[in-house]
Amino acid sequence: MTEENKQIKEQTSEQTNDSTDNLYAAIDLGSNSFHMIIAREVHGQMQVIDKHKEMVRLRSGLDEKGHLTPEAFEAGIACLERFGQLIRNISAQNVRAVGTNTLRNAKNSRDFLKAARKALGHEIQIIAGQEEARLIYLGVAHGLPQSDDQRLVMDIGGGSTEYIIGQHFQYQHLTSTEMGCVSISQKYFKSGELSEKAFHKAIEACRQILLPHKNILKKLGWDIAYGASGTIKSVGAILEENGWSESGITLKGLLKLKQALIDAEHIDQADIPGFKEERRPVLAGGLAILIATFEELKIKQMQVSQNALREGLIFDSLGRLFAEDVRESSVKSMQTWMKVDTAQANHIAQTARKLYTQARNIWQLRNEDYDYAKLLKWAAELHEVGIAISYKRYRHHSAYIIGNADLPGFSQQETQMLAAMLLNHRGKLNEESFKTLPEPHDEKVRLLTLLLRLAVRIHRGRDYEQPDPILDIEADSLHLSFDDHWLDKHPLTAMDLKIEAKRLQAAGFKLTFQ
Repeated sequence: MTEENKQIKEQTSEQTNDSTDNLYAAIDLGSNSFHMIIAREVHGQMQVIDKHKEMVRLRSGLDEKGHLTPEAFEAGIACLERFGQLIRNISAQNVRAVGTNTLRNAKNSRDFLKAARKALGHEIQIIAGQEEARLIYLGVAHGLPQSDDQRLVMDIGGGSTEYIIGQHFQYQHLTSTEMGCVSISQKYFKSGELSEKAFHKAIEACRQILLPHKNILKKLGWDIAYGASGTIKSVGAILEENGWSESGITLKGLLKLKQALIDAEHIDQADIPGFKEERRPVLAGGLAILIATFEELKIKQMQVSQNALREGLIFDSLGRLFAEDVRESSVKSMQTWMKVDTAQANHIAQTARKLYTQARNIWQLRNEDYDYAKLLKWAAELHEVGIAISYKRYRHHSAYIIGNADLPGFSQQETQMLAAMLLNHRGKLNEESFKTLPEPHDEKVRLLTLLLRLAVRIHRGRDYEQPDPILDIEADSLHLSFDDHWLDKHPLTAMDLKIEAKRLQAAGFKLTFQ
């Protein structure tokens, strides 16, 4: 091969790698619709190259006991199989998929997520309402021109509505409320009948839900309001096409739309220019939420944002890879709040990392879908947060605090994985806490916990001397050794490792050390 041909081949190879390595995909499994966006990173900017949306109506598929019906279950999985085809060649670390309100609440959500992972080819993270709000704001903010304006951002989903106050790319306040265009439509317009009475009940109910959050939102204030989501886009388009609002969304325009729906008497009979068929089942509920919000917060005008949660996922992924991972900030904030001994935590994290490096290939801890090294680090940094409550049973306190905290950047699965590790970083292993985790995390987190336990034992003396333990693993046998007779100089650690050997033996592992 000539030098020239070799260079051409190398350039072609680089271009091929670039064509996939710089692609990002974000998937939002909403209560009403599933959205996907695929974007290319070009010099730090995101260039959208494909979008796909399907009206799955997952929330409408919840039965009286809170389970997804077989029809809704199958519709969601079929949609994700189609999504999977679009992202088949995108690097796993560049794909983010999240589930929101309905998957947070569905009783058979775990079964759905297991099937969904197989269909999509990637894990789906369930995010809390606060995290949903954070990502929405991030997406909206990146789509706006630079300004010093204080912003109110509102997003109406199928099962929840989020309100955020922020400036530039930083939020000041996040609120997630249990009302959405699907849930309100189902409760107050279930038969499709539209009347003044039905709208009055729906709007008053929405105002009551928003009432506890009104004061803080108004106290923080805003210069300009933005609305995201399909419902708000749809309402904005209707108002514009009918000349009911000169710019953006106004209360006057919303009331005109409400009257037009009441005049139709039934949602199926509503023939309004700009009213898309796909929005027919949920428009009334979404309109009630908007009217209640405008009235309660005294909003004069709202602009429509083209960006929402999925765009926020894209930019958050970029931040994790190239800038600051917001999860790191969340861990640091929790340490500060709970007055954690950070020097001790850092030493344990460093030793845990050394053990992880030696165990990752044997235990197959490398995973392109998830960074287990970071999870182990965060567990080491957070394992003592419960001491702020009480030293007695502090590992239980640590697990409860982290398992129930709204930590920006973390999914619910991640906080549950951390909680399992914190609960089991010492004492008897609670095997049931690992079994509740989704595959393959159940087994991987159990193995990570063993590494955390060893690191905690090694640093029991809090002398901050950093040893270099050598970990040999063969099947279920672990052998820990230290240089320069380190254990002879640390008798407390030697005693602790004897105790740990008995604990691990009960869990099916053999630990020896020297």
